[in-house]
Amino acid sequence: MRDVPLAELTRWKIGGSAPAFANASSERQLRQLLAELGGQPVLVLGGGANLLISDDGPGGPVLMLDGEFKEYEVRERSIYCGAAAPLSGVVQAARRASRAGFWILEAVPGTVGGALRLNAGTAEEGIWDRALWAEAIWPDGSKRRLRRDDVKPRYRGIDLDPGAIFVWTEIAAPPADAARVEEEHGQRREAKLAAQVYDQPTCGSTWKNPAPPAPSAWQLIDRVGMRGARRGGAQISLKHANFIVNLGDARAQDVIELMLETRHRVHEETGILLEPEIHFWGIPEEVLRELGAVR
Repeated sequence: MRDVPLAELTRWKIGGSAPAFANASSERQLRQLLAELGGQPVLVLGGGANLLISDDGPGGPVLMLDGEFKEYEVRERSIYCGAAAPLSGVVQAARRASRAGFWILEAVPGTVGGALRLNAGTAEEGIWDRALWAEAIWPDGSKRRLRRDDVKPRYRGIDLDPGAIFVWTEIAAPPADAARVEEEHGQRREAKLAAQVYDQPTCGSTWKNPAPPAPSAWQLIDRVGMRGARRGGAQISLKHANFIVNLGDARAQDVIELMLETRHRVHEETGILLEPEIHFWGIPEEVLRELGAVR
């Protein structure tokens, strides 16, 4: 498909159209699509969380995994997942089966593939601390099984070719005490729902938390007076200062302007340079450098 609007496929409800868009429901179909692109990199859209797409579009072809990639299965001591499996579904399956460790992903939006790419979890533990392996397919059709040491996971990121497309993973899920599992999941969900923004379009946390002993990102944003700041249809949330919400007609440029001002103020007043937690599609490199998104 050509010129496909993407805004409604993202949690922020922001972004232009993809010049080309396709769904892949199986490995065979995925390889066919990649072959048609002749090795050209493709952008993979999961649940649309942690993503800002330019008002002019993503700057390349976009692919969504579907069909068999949405499946997941609770096994004896693990959970086998397709990369398009909804993270919420996998987490609740682990909770119902009384499996340890999945509380760190409670109330996290998106897909398993996105969680692997971002190393989603808490500040202390990410999904790659539990992933036994993950398989990815490259634009040339080659496939590789990756383990933790291959991707060098860090807080909110991994070291992996951005062109690699996660397709399958197996995550350790040892049986645990049912009451303990229920308590961990319940406490985590309650805390997140109380503190974070779930009733307005937002991508999730905008900035990574600086390393201790520095204050958290929301505290820094609060300190420099940016809570509630607004540019166009985008506003830094009054509930949680590390969230930017779409008030209904926000554009990517509105979000970028808020982020640039926030980063500048925090650096000017505290000496700390915030680093984005989100991914960007179609944003010029010079702007990404200003935002601290280019490592």
